[in-house]
Amino acid sequence: MKQKRANTRRRSRGSRESKIEGTGWDSPWSLVIVFFFLTSIFLFLRSPFFSVRNYVINGANRVPHEEIIARCSQKSANAFDLDLDKMEKAIQSSPWIKEVRCVRKFPDTIVIDVVERKPVVFAPVGGKIWLVDDEGRVLQEDDGVLGDLIALTGVQGILSPGQFLGPEYEWGLKIVAGLGPVSQKKVIELNVEGGECTLILDDGCIVFMGAYETNCEFRIGLLESIVSELEEQGQLAEYIDLRFDKHAVKLKL
Repeated sequence: MKQKRANTRRRSRGSRESKIEGTGWDSPWSLVIVFFFLTSIFLFLRSPFFSVRNYVINGANRVPHEEIIARCSQKSANAFDLDLDKMEKAIQSSPWIKEVRCVRKFPDTIVIDVVERKPVVFAPVGGKIWLVDDEGRVLQEDDGVLGDLIALTGVQGILSPGQFLGPEYEWGLKIVAGLGPVSQKKVIELNVEGGECTLILDDGCIVFMGAYETNCEFRIGLLESIVSELEEQGQLAEYIDLRFDKHAVKLKL
């Protein structure tokens, strides 16, 4: 009798243990629950709730917002699917865009921060006038909005938006970018020919800057000093020659 009771207790305990084991994470029902849970999360993340509907664009003045948004177009509008690197490259292909950064703002917004290029010279080439920035990138045809730019002459060939000028113009663009406040107001033309640069001032003075100079700051600073001194003394120069170690200034009589 005692033996039967002991067997009964063991069977009962074993039954309870099997029931407990059957309700663990390795049971079929648990796997089904996990599957549906993960599926629901996946479907939620792929739902229209995360479709990009808004673009916040900062820093764009010359480039229309519509153009920037059009360059953002990709196969999927889901915020998780968008390739931001690809988007940034597409936006940066615009001639006016120098830098760009795209950031997701969940659930449905992309924030786009851009830095636009600024024209420093205009280049008359082939019957057209082109705006060019300090890196030599051709931005667009002159629209007449900016009237205080320096003329870049001597440019050869055919230009188009987005194109970069050749390395032979690098020295000239460095000169323009480094001009001091006095000389910047007086320079009206930069001529680049034969590997040398020549400036024309608003009073007709010709400034021979010569060939490429590694220590360009010194030569540009010297020009600023000479022009400032001439203005202070009320004198006009016929030409200023900075091509050699000993500079020369010929005054107008």
